[in-house]
Amino acid sequence: MRLFSSLAAIAFAVVLDSCNSTDLPTAPNLQPVLQAYENPTAVVDGEIMAEVADEIAEAYEEIDDSEIFEEILNVIIEVQEEIKNSTAKACSGGANDGSACTDDAACPDGTCVTTGDLVLNATCSGGDNNGKACDVGDDTACPNGTCGGGVTLPSPTGAVRINYICPGWDQSQFDEGNDAEPDSANGSIDLFMTLDSGGIGRVVWGTAVNCLYLVPPPEDSNCEAAGCPEASYDGALALDLGPDWVSEDIEQLPVTFVVEGTIGFDGDDFRINQSFRVVLADESGLVILVDLADPALSETFNYIFAGTEQAIQDAMGEFRCSLEESRCFDESGTLFSW
Repeated sequence: MRLFSSLAAIAFAVVLDSCNSTDLPTAPNLQPVLQAYENPTAVVDGEIMAEVADEIAEAYEEIDDSEIFEEILNVIIEVQEEIKNSTAKACSGGANDGSACTDDAACPDGTCVTTGDLVLNATCSGGDNNGKACDVGDDTACPNGTCGGGVTLPSPTGAVRINYICPGWDQSQFDEGNDAEPDSANGSIDLFMTLDSGGIGRVVWGTAVNCLYLVPPPEDSNCEAAGCPEASYDGALALDLGPDWVSEDIEQLPVTFVVEGTIGFDGDDFRINQSFRVVLADESGLVILVDLADPALSETFNYIFAGTEQAIQDAMGEFRCSLEESRCFDESGTLFSW
């Protein structure tokens, strides 16, 4: 699993809307899923693995190959950065008390602090870049002019709706300097995020509508020469960024996904109704929640992929396994096979 080397090469269209509570779809309750990861209840044996091993292997291949989690998380990271750049700051104390700022250097004898307000669609007024977008308060982006205007949302709470136009299957999107406009024919992802004083909440949810994207090869390969696999996703999704989502880099967090829809990869379609957990910066880690019983989440275990190693975490603890060898084992040898 690999991080995109340049998000600038991906067509990105975002609309930040202040949503009234009546406009906001109900956020999913992911606590039962999170509890299932932390406290697996199944006791796994050879009979159980004989029934689910093929499904685990297939789900792993679909998730790993399509990298749907990267497409979604990169959108969230971009939105988080957009919100950060749109958060108003002002000098507290000193000669410039109350003036707009971007850092402490603009506030002699004072500090530059966040006001909690969001300013959307700020543009340069006058100067060389008149009319071009800029980050609120950053006049350096506007030579001989100032950055201002836009729509101010005072200390917003509630939610934002993000409409992401997917990048499609045109490989020229990875060309240096490519600035093609997003094309709605490539499908879209609508996401909802809660807001509290300008920051996003830990649960994100929404729907993808035939979202088309390419999965680049390893960074040492040439995309145009090797060809980029064509992937897509159509369906519902929800994710939990974990308890440390405010203080930590999202790329370093274990993010829990719940997806229900259709993954497309190189011409084949796969139905998926699955929860899994990934760390974006970890190129080889994936945890799949295996749900065995009805009602849902009443009997579960975790199947862990970590580099070349595999393991099961069930009610009795954690032990190594191999889908390829059809067995689970510990230091003493084979525990069971199927």
